[in-house]
Amino acid sequence: MGSPTSSRMPWKATILIAIILVTLVGMVHSEDFYELLGIERDADAKDIRRAFKRLALTMHPDKNQHDPKAHDKFVRINRAYEVLKDDELRKKYDRFGEEGLKEQKNQWNRYESWQFYKTEFGLYDEDPEIVTLSKSDFEQSVFGEDIWIVNFYSPRCHHCHDLAPTWREFAKEVEGVIRVGAVNCWDDRPLCTAQGVKRFPTLFVYPKHEEYTGTRTLEPLVKFALNLIDVTIHPLWTGNFKKVLFSDESKNQPWLISYCGSPTGTEGETSDVASVGCLDRDDQRKLAAILNKVVNIGSVDCVASSQLCTKLKIDESTIRFYQKAKEITKGGKELELEQPKQIGDEILKQLPDLSTFTSSQLQEARHDLEVKGDSPPVVTYFMKQSGDDDLELKKLPHLLTDMKVRKFNCSTDQALCEDLYLGTHLPKVALFRKGGGHEFHHGRLFAQDIAAFARSGLNSRLRVLGPNDFPDPVISSGEPWFVDFFSPHCPPCRQLLPEIRKAASRVPYVNFGTVDCTTHQALCSQQNIRSYPTTVFFNVSKPHINVGFSNSHAIQEFIEDTINPKVVPLSQSLFDRLVKNRAKEDLWLVDFYAPWCGPCQALMPEWRKFAKKLNGTAHVGSVDCIEHASLCQQLSVNSYPTIRAYPMGHTGTARFSAYNGWNRDVMSLMGWVHNFLPSSVEVITQNNFRDRVLRSTEPWVIDFYAPWCGPCMSYMPSLEEVAKALKGYVRFGKIDCQSFQSTCMQASIQAYPSLRIYKGTETKGYSQNWFGEQVYQKEPQYLIPFLKQRYTKNLDGTGHAKDEL
Repeated sequence: MGSPTSSRMPWKATILIAIILVTLVGMVHSEDFYELLGIERDADAKDIRRAFKRLALTMHPDKNQHDPKAHDKFVRINRAYEVLKDDELRKKYDRFGEEGLKEQKNQWNRYESWQFYKTEFGLYDEDPEIVTLSKSDFEQSVFGEDIWIVNFYSPRCHHCHDLAPTWREFAKEVEGVIRVGAVNCWDDRPLCTAQGVKRFPTLFVYPKHEEYTGTRTLEPLVKFALNLIDVTIHPLWTGNFKKVLFSDESKNQPWLISYCGSPTGTEGETSDVASVGCLDRDDQRKLAAILNKVVNIGSVDCVASSQLCTKLKIDESTIRFYQKAKEITKGGKELELEQPKQIGDEILKQLPDLSTFTSSQLQEARHDLEVKGDSPPVVTYFMKQSGDDDLELKKLPHLLTDMKVRKFNCSTDQALCEDLYLGTHLPKVALFRKGGGHEFHHGRLFAQDIAAFARSGLNSRLRVLGPNDFPDPVISSGEPWFVDFFSPHCPPCRQLLPEIRKAASRVPYVNFGTVDCTTHQALCSQQNIRSYPTTVFFNVSKPHINVGFSNSHAIQEFIEDTINPKVVPLSQSLFDRLVKNRAKEDLWLVDFYAPWCGPCQALMPEWRKFAKKLNGTAHVGSVDCIEHASLCQQLSVNSYPTIRAYPMGHTGTARFSAYNGWNRDVMSLMGWVHNFLPSSVEVITQNNFRDRVLRSTEPWVIDFYAPWCGPCMSYMPSLEEVAKALKGYVRFGKIDCQSFQSTCMQASIQAYPSLRIYKGTETKGYSQNWFGEQVYQKEPQYLIPFLKQRYTKNLDGTGHAKDEL
């Protein structure tokens, strides 16, 4: 028998090991989602998908059947992927961690087979010519200036996989001519539904949103794409050559001319088929699209115009590039490439580079924009070092003729680039506009995209901010500032930026700024920014945080509602003073919410509109149950959002009525609140319907409704409007058909809301027909004039309407 010390572990060591194991288990379960997938916090959708696919192919339980924990491990990375790929869930996770995902508990225990991830997942992620679109960047991408053809597909659809090789070849054929995209409808079902996709694959053309219904093979697709583009190709011959090339608008422009055939043919003949060494009609159109507004495209038939080609010393089919028309006699540069994209790139190499700013020139240009009114806006391409510039940039001076387009090498003046808050993510394009301030382009570095950004930003007042702007002027000045804290790699952030730019041009009394949290991490931490994008409105230096804007109108409403608040943010002390100890004539409506709760975020703009619509007839407040947890616990608020009415005629918090409607829109809430406001509509019950309505000598309009019926609740304010307009002529009532089913059945009510007119009996004590008269046009604009005409002109001495019969 061994000694006690060799067979037993000391109890202190046992406890220590147990603590370590518990700690390790806790670390595994609290492991960061970004670390699980091996990505940065600013990774975009494609990076997230690629990272998950790499892990799925190696960690999938199908490939690790010997590991009993394989399922649990894979569920964990699947959960990380499902959260981070969804913009809304990702925002919750970034701000609140897994605490913010409680509503989705146990949602990600299921996953696909290994074969699915191998052959079907991320179908076009590895194709650089195809842009994978999702709901976060779809609208801002396809509803711009460029032409797009987008393939809406499902990885479960074999027709989609059949089309994939052709779609890849098509994207290569039209690269630079139009944009080619793809949307995975398995992941983005709401987006596909909104775009009218009913089958897979569906091909839509944007921005017109028209479906392509032709043959899905390469040649028809390419021809269809070429017919979409609007380009100019100049047919040149002896009679028009000088006139076209040396016109005022063309003589200083670059030219690409395709000479087809040999001048040895007879003058006047035509060449129907393109010779080797010249461009056919389709290739000319492709090049015209690739070099749009940058290089003029012309073609000469050297058989039909042999004298011209002989004079120009063209003795065979060739493609020539000329920097200017006057260089035509010098022979130009002969191009021997065959593919339009290659030719386009070669021509762009021949164009002059962008002029380079020195530090003093850049500072002088910024100063002139700030103090002078006649200086043109400046678009500047900032790069890490010389030689980093892209061919696309050479198009910009031709696309932005009313702006100054330059480049700047940050290696020559690092301090200046730091002062401009450029950060380390270079290259980057900035727009310096009149009045001072600048803004960065965070989209794709295509010339058309940069030009669209520059044009749309001219009238905006959005500017880049950094540590030098905090606390002064943003916080300390007392001026209103709307600040967007974002990551340039976050799709929802890029989606929101154009909307903020629109709002900045429409709200002149508020300053607008952006803070790049990948560049200014310390500043964002200081401002307690935990997810992107987070917007903060500093109103009289007080921060108002929001994470749920969708468009510029929502931003404007938020600003206006914050400056002139209709919803009172309630703390413990304010709630006690204003709600608990309210006057008996006060009605309070309170929204209890959690900032991480999706339905709460959806309710917020409706709640603000609701408060504005009430226009002071009731007090409206809100309580953040994360910030004021003890108050919510004290009031037994256990779910979010919880909406309560604290009614008139009482004080304290014991008496309240909770809103239980399915719909949380303004009209439904208005219908609900009318139950607590002084009303011109009388509540009718089963006990008094016969005596109060059927035996009345006065006319009545009765609304038969159900409290669970959204349209019923929405109609209540309209009924109140009609009742007030007809006060003194017609009486109005409402009956709850859920509580008084037998009355509604006897009146043959089959749908809600139902409106009936009971015109009144001629003889007191007699009863009218239960059915009454059905009203079909219930809206106030129809009902008020109808009832006025009927009951205000035809009154007898008793005060009720005469029967015209």
